[in-house]
Amino acid sequence: MKFCPVCGKEIKEWGGFCPYCGHKLEGFSNQSNAGSQPQRQVSEDDLRIFIGKNADYYLQKFKRFNIGGADVFAPTWNWSAFWGGFGWMLYRKMYMWAIIAFALTLIPHIGLIAWIATGAVSNYLYYNHAESKILEIKRLHFASATSSDLHQAGGTNRWVPITAIVITILLCVSLILMTFVFMIPFNIFNIFSEPSKYI
Repeated sequence: MKFCPVCGKEIKEWGGFCPYCGHKLEGFSNQSNAGSQPQRQVSEDDLRIFIGKNADYYLQKFKRFNIGGADVFAPTWNWSAFWGGFGWMLYRKMYMWAIIAFALTLIPHIGLIAWIATGAVSNYLYYNHAESKILEIKRLHFASATSSDLHQAGGTNRWVPITAIVITILLCVSLILMTFVFMIPFNIFNIFSEPSKYI
């Protein structure tokens, strides 16, 4: 079998270009047919650029998911994903998984399990997300993707933590206002001003 050195897809009819990503294949025509294995499709440098912030942490975790060139699942723990849930996925631009995680948290009994599971599987989900996005970018740019292309597709959404802080503040203010609205009609504050009447 022969494989494209860029996208890793098996090529049945060896021509001048990969039929999947368009990469020029000259210089690879002597690739061995016997027992050849595809090279790792995404380099560590590509991942580092795509991840951006905290790349060292994620690259260390990602090493557990690629053994001998094959992707394998291994449970790891991510505290940010555990506490942030679907918000962390939005932060890391994993929109599809964010929707799924949000939907699961709304289901009774399953929500708690999904919340815990998020901490254990998020690094692996992010690994797959990063690799698939990088390969997609390389296919669109015919394997000549620049650092700017990878950085723009990856990285983080800075608006997510800001939005989370604003929503938290609004919820706290709403809770305080609702407390006053419900407490005043029942003269709850009289307990503090004239406690002897209520003892």
